[in-house]
Amino acid sequence: MGKGVRGLSLKDQLPDCEIFINQKIYNLIDLVKNKKVVDIGCGFGANKKIVEDAGGTWVGVEPFEGGAHTVVGDVENLPFEDESFDIAVMDAVLEHVPNVSKAFEEVSRVLKPNGLFVGYVAFMECFHEISYSHLSFKALEHFSKINGMKLDKISGGGRFGIDYHLAVLFYPVNIKFLRGLIAITIRTLIALKSIFAYFGLRLVRKTSHNEAIIMSVNYYKLQCLRQSNGFDFVIKKI
Repeated sequence: MGKGVRGLSLKDQLPDCEIFINQKIYNLIDLVKNKKVVDIGCGFGANKKIVEDAGGTWVGVEPFEGGAHTVVGDVENLPFEDESFDIAVMDAVLEHVPNVSKAFEEVSRVLKPNGLFVGYVAFMECFHEISYSHLSFKALEHFSKINGMKLDKISGGGRFGIDYHLAVLFYPVNIKFLRGLIAITIRTLIALKSIFAYFGLRLVRKTSHNEAIIMSVNYYKLQCLRQSNGFDFVIKKI
Protein backbone atom coordinates (compact mmCIF):
# COMPACT_ATOMS: atom_id res chain seq x y z
CA MET A 1 0.00 0.00 0.00
CA GLY A 2 1.25 3.46 -0.86
CA LYS A 3 3.94 2.22 -3.23
CA GLY A 4 3.88 3.39 -6.82
CA VAL A 5 5.59 2.01 -9.90
CA ARG A 6 8.67 4.11 -9.30
CA GLY A 7 11.37 2.76 -7.03
CA LEU A 8 12.07 5.81 -4.88
CA SER A 9 14.96 6.06 -2.45
CA LEU A 10 15.08 8.25 0.64
CA LYS A 11 17.30 10.64 -1.28
CA ASP A 12 14.70 10.90 -4.05
CA GLN A 13 12.00 11.86 -1.58
CA LEU A 14 13.99 14.38 0.45
CA PRO A 15 14.46 17.95 -0.81
CA ASP A 16 17.91 18.84 -2.12
CA CYS A 17 18.72 21.43 0.54
CA GLU A 18 19.82 21.77 4.14
CA ILE A 19 17.23 20.08 6.35
CA PHE A 20 16.65 21.03 9.98
CA ILE A 21 14.32 19.37 12.45
CA ASN A 22 12.80 21.52 15.19
CA GLN A 23 15.37 24.28 14.63
CA LYS A 24 15.21 27.93 13.69
CA ILE A 25 16.81 28.49 10.28
CA TYR A 26 16.90 32.27 10.00
CA ASN A 27 16.86 35.38 12.13
CA LEU A 28 14.81 38.07 10.42
CA ILE A 29 16.68 40.83 12.26
CA ASP A 30 19.98 39.68 10.76
CA LEU A 31 18.56 39.16 7.28
CA VAL A 32 16.94 42.56 6.87
CA LYS A 33 19.73 44.86 8.02
CA ASN A 34 19.87 47.76 5.57
CA LYS A 35 17.81 45.73 3.09
CA LYS A 36 14.71 46.55 1.10
CA VAL A 37 12.00 44.15 2.23
CA VAL A 38 8.61 43.31 0.76
CA ASP A 39 6.31 41.71 3.34
CA ILE A 40 3.58 40.00 1.34
CA GLY A 41 0.40 39.30 3.28
CA CYS A 42 1.77 41.44 6.09
CA GLY A 43 -1.48 41.59 8.06
CA PHE A 44 -1.14 44.09 10.87
CA GLY A 45 2.55 44.70 10.21
CA ALA A 46 4.27 42.59 12.86
CA ASN A 47 7.54 42.73 10.89
CA LYS A 48 7.51 46.49 10.18
CA LYS A 49 9.31 47.52 13.38
CA ILE A 50 11.82 44.65 13.08
CA VAL A 51 12.82 45.74 9.58
CA GLU A 52 12.94 49.45 10.29
CA ASP A 53 14.83 49.05 13.58
CA ALA A 54 17.46 47.10 11.62
CA GLY A 55 17.88 49.96 9.15
CA GLY A 56 15.85 48.30 6.43
CA THR A 57 13.03 49.59 4.26
CA TRP A 58 9.69 47.84 4.81
CA VAL A 59 6.96 47.63 2.19
CA GLY A 60 3.81 45.82 3.28
CA VAL A 61 1.42 44.25 0.80
CA GLU A 62 -2.18 43.15 1.45
CA PRO A 63 -5.14 42.65 -0.89
CA PHE A 64 -7.58 43.67 1.87
CA GLU A 65 -8.23 46.89 3.73
CA GLY A 66 -7.61 47.16 7.46
CA GLY A 67 -4.01 46.01 7.77
CA ALA A 68 -0.77 47.90 8.25
CA HIS A 69 0.24 47.60 4.61
CA THR A 70 1.54 50.41 2.47
CA VAL A 71 0.49 48.85 -0.86
CA VAL A 72 -2.81 47.25 -1.86
CA GLY A 73 -2.05 44.25 -4.06
CA ASP A 74 -1.67 40.49 -4.17
CA VAL A 75 1.25 38.17 -4.72
CA GLU A 76 -0.05 36.94 -8.06
CA ASN A 77 0.24 40.49 -9.48
CA LEU A 78 2.80 42.41 -7.46
CA PRO A 79 2.77 46.14 -8.37
CA PHE A 80 6.56 46.53 -8.41
CA GLU A 81 9.35 46.76 -10.96
CA ASP A 82 11.63 43.79 -11.61
CA GLU A 83 14.46 43.23 -9.10
CA SER A 84 13.11 45.77 -6.59
CA PHE A 85 13.77 43.96 -3.30
CA ASP A 86 16.52 42.16 -1.38
CA ILE A 87 14.14 40.11 0.81
CA ALA A 88 10.60 38.82 0.31
CA VAL A 89 8.66 37.56 3.33
CA MET A 90 5.52 35.41 3.24
CA ASP A 91 4.76 34.18 6.75
CA ALA A 92 1.78 31.75 6.83
CA VAL A 93 0.50 33.24 3.57
CA LEU A 94 1.33 30.87 0.69
CA GLU A 95 -1.41 28.40 1.60
CA HIS A 96 -3.95 31.19 1.09
CA VAL A 97 -2.87 31.95 -2.49
CA PRO A 98 -5.01 30.37 -5.23
CA ASN A 99 -2.23 30.29 -7.87
CA VAL A 100 0.93 29.19 -6.09
CA SER A 101 3.02 28.90 -9.25
CA LYS A 102 2.19 32.49 -10.21
CA ALA A 103 3.06 33.63 -6.69
CA PHE A 104 6.53 32.08 -6.95
CA GLU A 105 6.96 33.62 -10.40
CA GLU A 106 6.12 37.08 -9.08
CA VAL A 107 8.32 36.77 -5.98
CA SER A 108 11.24 35.71 -8.19
CA ARG A 109 10.58 38.62 -10.55
CA VAL A 110 10.71 41.32 -7.87
CA LEU A 111 13.72 39.86 -6.05
CA LYS A 112 17.21 40.99 -6.89
CA PRO A 113 19.76 38.31 -7.89
CA ASN A 114 20.81 36.38 -4.77
CA GLY A 115 17.78 37.81 -2.98
CA LEU A 116 16.04 35.70 -0.35
CA PHE A 117 12.45 34.51 -0.08
CA VAL A 118 11.68 33.47 3.52
CA GLY A 119 8.70 32.53 5.61
CA TYR A 120 6.43 29.73 6.78
CA VAL A 121 3.90 27.63 4.89
CA ALA A 122 1.25 25.24 6.18
CA PHE A 123 1.43 21.57 5.25
CA MET A 124 -0.52 19.26 7.60
CA GLU A 125 -2.74 22.01 8.98
CA CYS A 126 -6.43 21.59 8.26
CA PHE A 127 -8.43 24.04 6.15
CA HIS A 128 -8.41 27.44 7.87
CA GLU A 129 -9.78 30.85 6.93
CA ILE A 130 -9.69 30.26 3.17
CA SER A 131 -6.70 28.06 2.43
CA TYR A 132 -5.99 26.53 -0.96
CA SER A 133 -2.59 24.91 -1.29
CA HIS A 134 -0.94 23.40 1.76
CA LEU A 135 2.54 22.79 0.38
CA SER A 136 4.86 19.84 0.91
CA PHE A 137 8.62 20.26 1.07
CA LYS A 138 8.87 18.86 -2.47
CA ALA A 139 6.34 21.43 -3.67
CA LEU A 140 8.47 24.23 -2.24
CA GLU A 141 11.48 22.76 -4.03
CA HIS A 142 9.59 22.36 -7.32
CA PHE A 143 8.03 25.83 -7.48
CA SER A 144 11.37 27.39 -6.57
CA LYS A 145 13.21 25.48 -9.26
CA ILE A 146 10.85 26.31 -12.13
CA ASN A 147 10.97 30.01 -11.23
CA GLY A 148 14.71 30.61 -11.13
CA MET A 149 15.17 30.03 -7.42
CA LYS A 150 16.52 27.29 -5.17
CA LEU A 151 15.20 25.94 -1.88
CA ASP A 152 18.21 26.55 0.36
CA LYS A 153 17.01 25.55 3.83
CA ILE A 154 13.89 24.00 5.30
CA SER A 155 12.86 23.31 8.88
CA GLY A 156 10.04 21.09 10.12
CA GLY A 157 9.24 18.75 12.97
CA GLY A 158 8.65 21.43 15.57
CA ARG A 159 4.96 20.63 15.54
CA PHE A 160 3.06 17.91 13.69
CA GLY A 161 -0.29 17.41 12.03
CA ILE A 162 -1.30 15.05 14.83
CA ASP A 163 -1.02 17.57 17.68
CA TYR A 164 -2.42 20.35 15.48
CA HIS A 165 -5.54 18.39 14.58
CA LEU A 166 -6.09 17.32 18.19
CA ALA A 167 -6.07 21.00 19.18
CA VAL A 168 -8.63 21.73 16.45
CA LEU A 169 -10.74 18.73 17.44
CA PHE A 170 -10.96 19.69 21.11
CA TYR A 171 -11.51 23.41 20.50
CA PRO A 172 -12.78 25.44 22.40
CA VAL A 173 -11.12 23.36 25.14
CA ASN A 174 -7.57 24.63 25.13
CA ILE A 175 -5.07 21.77 24.91
CA LYS A 176 -2.25 23.83 23.40
CA PHE A 177 -0.13 23.11 26.48
CA LEU A 178 -0.05 19.45 25.39
CA ARG A 179 1.16 20.14 21.86
CA GLY A 180 4.81 20.42 22.79
CA LEU A 181 4.69 17.16 24.75
CA ILE A 182 2.98 15.36 21.87
CA ALA A 183 5.55 16.71 19.40
CA ILE A 184 8.44 15.53 21.60
CA THR A 185 6.82 12.09 21.80
CA ILE A 186 6.45 11.91 18.01
CA ARG A 187 10.08 12.91 17.42
CA THR A 188 11.21 10.35 19.98
CA LEU A 189 9.21 7.56 18.33
CA ILE A 190 10.62 8.48 14.91
CA ALA A 191 14.14 8.56 16.35
CA LEU A 192 13.63 5.06 17.80
CA LYS A 193 12.39 3.83 14.42
CA SER A 194 15.48 5.29 12.77
CA ILE A 195 17.70 3.40 15.24
CA PHE A 196 15.90 0.16 14.39
CA ALA A 197 16.32 1.05 10.72
CA TYR A 198 20.08 1.39 11.26
CA PHE A 199 20.37 -2.09 12.76
CA GLY A 200 18.13 -3.53 10.06
CA LEU A 201 20.38 -2.05 7.38
CA ARG A 202 23.50 -3.38 9.10
CA LEU A 203 22.26 -6.87 9.96
CA VAL A 204 19.82 -7.68 7.16
CA ARG A 205 21.10 -5.72 4.21
CA LYS A 206 24.76 -5.86 5.29
CA THR A 207 25.08 -2.12 4.66
CA SER A 208 28.28 -0.40 5.80
CA HIS A 209 28.25 1.58 9.04
CA ASN A 210 28.64 4.95 7.31
CA GLU A 211 25.94 4.27 4.74
CA ALA A 212 23.56 2.94 7.39
CA ILE A 213 24.10 6.07 9.48
CA ILE A 214 23.34 8.32 6.52
CA MET A 215 20.24 6.35 5.57
CA SER A 216 18.86 6.18 9.11
CA VAL A 217 19.39 9.92 9.63
CA ASN A 218 17.67 10.62 6.31
CA TYR A 219 14.82 8.34 7.39
CA TYR A 220 14.42 10.40 10.57
CA LYS A 221 14.39 13.66 8.62
CA LEU A 222 11.91 12.38 6.03
CA GLN A 223 9.47 11.02 8.61
CA CYS A 224 9.57 14.29 10.55
CA LEU A 225 9.04 16.38 7.41
CA ARG A 226 6.21 14.28 6.01
CA GLN A 227 4.19 14.66 9.22
CA SER A 228 5.06 18.30 9.95
CA ASN A 229 2.47 20.93 10.68
CA GLY A 230 4.27 23.26 8.29
CA PHE A 231 7.70 24.48 7.22
CA ASP A 232 9.98 27.43 7.71
CA PHE A 233 11.90 27.98 4.50
CA VAL A 234 14.74 29.98 2.98
CA ILE A 235 14.68 30.18 -0.81
CA LYS A 236 17.40 31.94 -2.80
CA LYS A 237 17.04 33.56 -6.19
CA ILE A 238 19.73 32.25 -8.50
